[in-house]
Amino acid sequence: MSSTLESSFDVIVIGAGHAGTEAAVAAARRGARVGLLTSTLDLIGHMSCNPAIGGVAKGTVVREVDALGGIMARATDMASLQFRMLNRSKGPAVWSPRAQCDRGLYRRAVRQLVEQHGTVRTVQGTVARLLLDGTRVSGVETVEGRRFGARAVVVTTGTFLRGRIHIGTETRVSGGRAGEAASTHLAEQLEQVGLEVARFKTGTPPRIDGRSVNYSRLQLQESEIEQFDYSWSHFWPSPRRDGLVTRHPAQLPCWITSTTTETARIIQQNLSKSAMYGGAIGSRGPRYCPSVEDKIVKFPDAETHQLFLEPEGHDTTELYVNGLSTSLPADVQVPMLRSVPGLEQVEMTRVGYAIEYDYYVPTQLDARLAVRRAPGLFFAGQINGTTGYEEAAGQGVVAGANAAAEALELEPMILGREQSFIGVLVDDLVTKGVDEPYRLFTSRSEFRLTVRQDNALGRLG
Repeated sequence: MSSTLESSFDVIVIGAGHAGTEAAVAAARRGARVGLLTSTLDLIGHMSCNPAIGGVAKGTVVREVDALGGIMARATDMASLQFRMLNRSKGPAVWSPRAQCDRGLYRRAVRQLVEQHGTVRTVQGTVARLLLDGTRVSGVETVEGRRFGARAVVVTTGTFLRGRIHIGTETRVSGGRAGEAASTHLAEQLEQVGLEVARFKTGTPPRIDGRSVNYSRLQLQESEIEQFDYSWSHFWPSPRRDGLVTRHPAQLPCWITSTTTETARIIQQNLSKSAMYGGAIGSRGPRYCPSVEDKIVKFPDAETHQLFLEPEGHDTTELYVNGLSTSLPADVQVPMLRSVPGLEQVEMTRVGYAIEYDYYVPTQLDARLAVRRAPGLFFAGQINGTTGYEEAAGQGVVAGANAAAEALELEPMILGREQSFIGVLVDDLVTKGVDEPYRLFTSRSEFRLTVRQDNALGRLG
């Protein structure tokens, strides 16, 4: 491969998911020239699992990201299909905004908002290795042979580092998510640097064709509030460009159903075929987002488990079956789906699966999300052992802002626990570490009565 640098940046961000896009924007806002490298430019900002933003504590993080100049809240407003304020019957300290999004609109909104920053250059390529000057990071090299210099690098690779997809006990596919290759070269180099690596797992449910659903057997769930803005920003793109609406496309309903005793019977009879329960996976998954196999095994007395059918967007009839994450074989997933009221004749469009991936023990980072033993290197997102779009976005803001500070010799941005949920997240990661995929809850903050979703702009703006 050539030793010549094609270009040099102040900051390079590897990966363009929720952590990577926020890192790129945060670095640009601090004055850095940013290279945003991703294996597929068309999937910048892709929602790889649930097409929703927000929830308990998570909705507060989205508004904190917005207050810090990030893009998640604006993209959500531009793509929101349905909005609900969770916990409204309780005190305002635990009110939690949550929005369903049009998956395609959200992705296009994120890319548009990123590319509005003139100092961010998007590059398609898969990073093979970091360039090092001693122990200091000085750039990256892609598998295509392109080399880019940088004063700081932010790694936001999600589930791609040595990712392995499991469908049942027989099907194992190397991949970062369905249809996309895993990253092995970079994972091997990071381990050789001497970083402590471990494995987690997560999963996703099957998707179904909404045209094959009997809606008369389902409970309708309409949008709770017709107009709600996640973002306080009043700067919006042109009214319509390339089919991208700027605010609140037409609202769509969700639908509620539940598993049955027949669902439980099918799962129990096929537990040995599940990747999780058949011995194919040994890694720990997110406790608060369990697979349907976990629900059946750990709550045997529960007669039903609630499921939500969530629209993927205006341009498709596909529905996301929230609550049915699974690693059972495909030929078991179909009868399992058809045992659910309203889904008796349903057609499965995409199979559910589990995925194992590398993460790096986050106590190896400092409060800037910088890797202690590799100057100039920052981590954000699932690579730090977290789960969730919102947790990834919050880390992206911190890592991107501090990578720019490293490159440009500026003051670091450190958020305290008393100041934000993002501060709680980062402090928990770098001081306590993780023993399962980390998810934020209001209970994690000692200051939850004053650190609320409705005052984020006053706290951080």
